Amino acid sequence: MIAPPAQAGAWPQEKGEGLLIFTTLLDRADQGFGPDGETVDDGYFHKDETAAYLEYGLTGRTTWVSRLAWQSVERRQGTRVDAARGLAASELGLRHRVWSRGPDTVSGQLTVLLPGAGENVSNQPLGSGETAWEVRGLWGRHLGDDQFADLQLSHRWRGGDDLNEARLDLTWGWQPTDRWQVLAQSFSVWSVEPARTGRPEFEQHKVQLSVGRQWGEVQYHVGLAATPAGRNVINERMIFVSAWRRF
Repeated sequence: MIAPPAQAGAWPQEKGEGLLIFTTLLDRADQGFGPDGETVDDGYFHKDETAAYLEYGLTGRTTWVSRLAWQSVERRQGTRVDAARGLAASELGLRHRVWSRGPDTVSGQLTVLLPGAGENVSNQPLGSGETAWEVRGLWGRHLGDDQFADLQLSHRWRGGDDLNEARLDLTWGWQPTDRWQVLAQSFSVWSVEPARTGRPEFEQHKVQLSVGRQWGEVQYHVGLAATPAGRNVINERMIFVSAWRRF
């Protein structure tokens, strides 16, 4: 069977084994989505990021997960400039497989997000935000010998005045040969509380496509991402490369 999705899939790592992913991306935007989902001019946004994602099997059922991201990010709206260099929100968590039968696996995950100098909260100034907690349910299924599907649903509790969020991540993977892999993904987030002063309700939907090839012990991916819809968020366009190494 093919490998499960690299980033926080439902499948745990085996005890003493792990996965390390380095990703570099370029993210740009000069438009946004208004309160009714209409496209609006929204200044200029750029982000350059290098991130490290780690999974490590503590037991055959429990996996440690973490992510650190270094950013150089800038948002311009008229004469107002918001810029930062440093870590975005750092993620630390545990994923535990709760059920598995045949091609299906179900897991739960608890994650803490620690704020940094960069992006911490959608549609808020850089560096703002407090510690957040997330509970996530994950379901994965192997579709024959060369495909898989992964569904993740989570609730994120934000500290302070920031709005809590619901998130839905979907992945379809296909491995046409031993060396090649294709991933089609979507990532959606919604605020789930009424708007507060300076905190408008929002939603954002991203789609992503990447192609990977194995060279030796490392699999390299190249991908594109876009934001086809949203409310009170920027319209991002992204290109990225990543290297996956299992150990």
